[in-house]
Amino acid sequence: MKKDTPARNEQHRENRRVRYTRMALRESLLSLLQQYPLNKITVSRICEQADVNRSTFYLYYKDAYDLLEQIENELYDRITQTVEDIPLGLPNQDLLQRIFEIIYKNRDLCRVIFGEYGDKKFLRRVGNIQRDYLLREWRRLARDADDMTLDYLHTYASFTTIGLIEKWVVRDFHETPSQLASLANKLLNHGITALLTRQPQ
Repeated sequence: MKKDTPARNEQHRENRRVRYTRMALRESLLSLLQQYPLNKITVSRICEQADVNRSTFYLYYKDAYDLLEQIENELYDRITQTVEDIPLGLPNQDLLQRIFEIIYKNRDLCRVIFGEYGDKKFLRRVGNIQRDYLLREWRRLARDADDMTLDYLHTYASFTTIGLIEKWVVRDFHETPSQLASLANKLLNHGITALLTRQPQ
């Protein structure tokens, strides 16, 4: 067992300071994004609210856009890792539910980045996460399907998912991830008529 030394203790304190500083800057930006679009948020404003020096900010980030991108990438990596771990053959509803569960667990963050002043390009990235999985699964189920058909199918699936996530945020995550996945699955597999037709109890 390694003994604590003055150098190790100092390094530990430094690591804690770095984590605290980065968290303060992150929370400052997310708070400001609830009120202003990103192009109206300056580094000075982020630092003032976080009580962090501008010089310290630039140790970690190039600008406000870089800070937001790093926040988004952390969430994106969590979602993609979940999707990559899903075996082929798992129902699409289960895939969607796992994606929605991560969004729900990070709903305070997603409420901001998917909200009015959030990043629409990032939302499209999230909508495209299921692309590779769906294309592999569709090719497995319909070996004769051509690339054009599959591409249009994915576009439909992606924009359906994006629209549902946006509405979910507007409704303040009223539905559970399971309920939203069920709704998405019906739309993707059976279209609008599946929701308008009364199902037998």
